Order: sequence, then structure tokens, then C-alpha cells
Amino acid sequence: MDIEFRDIGEHKVIQVSGEVDLYNVSELKKALFSITDGKHHSVIVDMKNVNYMDSSGIGALVAGQKKMRAHTGKFALMNIHEDVLNILKLATLDKFFKIYDSEDEIL
Repeated sequence: MDIEFRDIGEHKVIQVSGEVDLYNVSELKKALFSITDGKHHSVIVDMKNVNYMDSSGIGALVAGQKKMRAHTGKFALMNIHEDVLNILKLATLDKFFKIYDSEDEIL
């Protein structure tokens, strides 16, 4: 898994690539917690290049969302692969997260 940071206007974007599972989820948590500490008003996780995510990855996203809410910040997901989106829908987490189809929706 690879993680990169970038900015889109006022949003801090974390670009995640590769599979997210129990073996590497700690990297995702560390990256998420480094930018959900109240320094940024809006965090978006770009999942365009994530084709697999297990429950530990979903748990990391939920923790990021909760941490941003604690700082009255916004947290969203973007460019979700269909397989990952289906998992979120099964858990009804598609209602928990703000989800953007593309970067164009943010602007």
C-alpha cells in the first residue's frame, strides 16, 4: 500500500493505493491520524487505486471520521472502487460517510 498527501483547495487529500488489509492497516491509521488532529478543516480519502479493503481498513476509515467529527471537521471518501463500495453498502456505511464520485464533485 502506498499513501500520498495533496491539497485540493481547502481539502487535505490522502491518496491511498493498493490493498488495505490487516497486515498494512497500521500505515493507513498513522497517516489518517496525522491529518485528523484538528489542523485541517476537511479531509478526503481518495481511494481510486484501492481495489481491496478488509474490515480493518474500514475500521480505520470509521476512526478517521470520528476523529474529524470530534474537531468539527469534515471527512469524506472519493473515487471508491465498486468492490469496496459494495462492502460499505452491505454495512450501511455508505450512509455514514460523505462519498464523492470524483474530484470534480469537490470543486
